[in-house]
Amino acid sequence: MGMRSLMAIHVISVMGICLPFVRIISQRSLRLKFLAGLKLGMAGLCVVGCTLGGRGSIFPLQWPSPLPLPQKSRHLHLKVCHYMLSDPDRKMVSATDVAAGCTRSDQQQHTEAVATAPKRPAVPTKWAPLPSPKQVWAHSCVTWAKLNDALADPSVTAVEVDVTMGHVVGSDRSSDPVPIMAHPPSRTSDLSFEACLEAVIQDGRRHVKFDFKNLASVELCLPMLAAASSRLAANRQAVWLNADVLPGPGLRSWSCAVPAEAFLAAAAELCPGAHLSLGWKVNPVGWNHTYTEADCQAMAALCNKHLKEASGGIVFAEAARVAGRDPNALAGLLRSVPNSQLLLWTGTWEPPVSSGALQAIHDALSGVGVVGCCGFDCQVLDPCIAWRKFLTDISRHLMLV
Repeated sequence: MGMRSLMAIHVISVMGICLPFVRIISQRSLRLKFLAGLKLGMAGLCVVGCTLGGRGSIFPLQWPSPLPLPQKSRHLHLKVCHYMLSDPDRKMVSATDVAAGCTRSDQQQHTEAVATAPKRPAVPTKWAPLPSPKQVWAHSCVTWAKLNDALADPSVTAVEVDVTMGHVVGSDRSSDPVPIMAHPPSRTSDLSFEACLEAVIQDGRRHVKFDFKNLASVELCLPMLAAASSRLAANRQAVWLNADVLPGPGLRSWSCAVPAEAFLAAAAELCPGAHLSLGWKVNPVGWNHTYTEADCQAMAALCNKHLKEASGGIVFAEAARVAGRDPNALAGLLRSVPNSQLLLWTGTWEPPVSSGALQAIHDALSGVGVVGCCGFDCQVLDPCIAWRKFLTDISRHLMLV
């Protein structure tokens, strides 16, 4: 039996032992702490097991789908795609949902958002045109410190922020979650969506991409964006609405927290004409997987079904490491969706790409004739600069000894 199988058995065993205790912990704060600890423990076991079991001490080729756990419920009709209805008496939820330690489920948040969000923007929306893909990005500006650093950097032309549901630091944790700037699994931030949007508009010089991590945040944030669209357009600040809407390389058995149909419908209804950035849910550092013809055909079909009459631009967001291995399918996608762009990214948690690897990706895209409509939002490591910095740090340390 392999290392991954053993670790999977350990995770299942730990959950089987620990989850029954959740029901008997009556004090809410203790229950939340217990669930948070369980989640961290499970994540540690999974990462260790997958890393040791993977090739070359990297993450595995294909992550399995979330572990289904039974939860008592009857006759529930769920639209969010990471919930599965197996029969009328049993609702299946992923292990990450059970261990998230949240006071409200994503489905509850989505239902409340749908009930409270306006169905149409209060004023007609107006958006700045789609800019060149050649932007200098500040990635994951999810705190006041990161956002202020990005807005103070004269070289930065566009900022990317992650949007999820949670609580602002210092607020009442028992209150309803609100849209905040945070990357899951984090559920707290010192920066709310409203504050971030206002800061970007007041700056007036940077384009902004909102990367939505769940459907509830989409439903609550788009009306606010629509109301601010004329101010953004007056500044000539472009806005992208981003979500991973299809399963992709390394995570093909997973479902998406933001379903494609619901995301595109919400964007068309609440922010008509806004630019869309559509991506795949991927494992960006797995072994030798790539975007396939099937991946790109599914994305093209989605665009042809929903966006034929859309006036906004379309950008396809791809993991840089994965896209560079075989860019032919992506080139075909760009040709099948007129006036579209590519944006290649590296994730918040993945290691930077070397400058040589990034040049190889650039050359591969150039070889299939699409590099002109490609942009890069990548953390880059120059080995020579890193080595010089290392020697400098060592020298300073020795001088202090």
